[in-house]
Amino acid sequence: MRRFVFVLEQTLGHAAHARNLERAVAAQPDIEATIIRIRFDAAPIMRRLPGLRNWSARASWAARSALRSRLRQGPVDAIYIHTHVAALLARDAMRRAPTVVSMDATSRGFDAVGAPYGHRRSPRFAEGAKRLIHRRAFTRAAALVTWSNWAAHSLVRDYGILPQDVSVIPPGVDLKRFNPAPPAETGRAMRVLFVGADFVRKGGPDLLRAAQHMTGAIELNVVTTSVVNAVPANVPCRIHDQLAPQSEALVALYRSADLFVLPSHGDCSPQAVAEAMACGLPVVATDVGAIQEMVHDGENGYLVPVGDITSLRRSLRTLHEQPELRRAMGRRSRALAEREHDADRNNQSILGLMTQLADWSAEEMAWTPGSVV
Repeated sequence: MRRFVFVLEQTLGHAAHARNLERAVAAQPDIEATIIRIRFDAAPIMRRLPGLRNWSARASWAARSALRSRLRQGPVDAIYIHTHVAALLARDAMRRAPTVVSMDATSRGFDAVGAPYGHRRSPRFAEGAKRLIHRRAFTRAAALVTWSNWAAHSLVRDYGILPQDVSVIPPGVDLKRFNPAPPAETGRAMRVLFVGADFVRKGGPDLLRAAQHMTGAIELNVVTTSVVNAVPANVPCRIHDQLAPQSEALVALYRSADLFVLPSHGDCSPQAVAEAMACGLPVVATDVGAIQEMVHDGENGYLVPVGDITSLRRSLRTLHEQPELRRAMGRRSRALAEREHDADRNNQSILGLMTQLADWSAEEMAWTPGSVV
């Protein structure tokens, strides 16, 4: 029986990854799992301490405390921490068990896309100290996993990590739940789906502007937790603000759509894009973060510049006027999802990596001079 510990961040799209991974772990009878969920309100007392109010400090402190508590109960064979912000204070735990640190973006990589999140870089001396803290966690980990090549390249370029020490494993989606619907009837408006909790950062206002002057051609379904103001009167638009991630109602919206649009101003590896691809939808999105690794321009959708309403509208018109192209792109999306974004297969890769590290650690301990074999 393997004793594995999973430290899983619960913010934004990471919650969906956590649910998929927990499901995969529960299906393994030979794994005794401890699940530690790190929520955004982790270590709330730290909000009152100067210099320790940011999410990285709170998440890493909560993870450190939970790991210490678990390790006092007995040894573990391997640890998985997602994301890296929860691993910054986990060096003691990493000495006790081989640890995989997983991330969708490095801190340096996030600096490049973080402005729409409200993120600001610190002064140069603070940035230098932050880089050293992160690099120390990365080099102490037994293995590093990234969701994309974009994040993997940042580890190598910005932190001096060797390429062979990084595995690219996208989080994936449940391909049985998210799957294409039968072909829709023709002669109706093209159904466009947008899914993004932060409506403004995800480019929702840009989509509304692009949808103007397309009366009768498209109808929008917007899934968000934000307040959506000023929907143009000539844009058919339904707002869905009560849908839980991976819920049946959300899946039904994906499966009834003809096109998925996410003109995001700031993103890393949005799960909603992978879910749309799994449902056989062409995707129109912006080329930020790792989106270009999911949306191949001209193949399974279009990439448009951030804030370029004209390009966005042109893509919408093209896919409305060419339904065969739209369906062909959708088929390519599904094929790409099956090839690279199968959550069951990708999570098995994570569990296989943890098992391999646990075996290596056990062998190393067994052959340590003076040890009892």
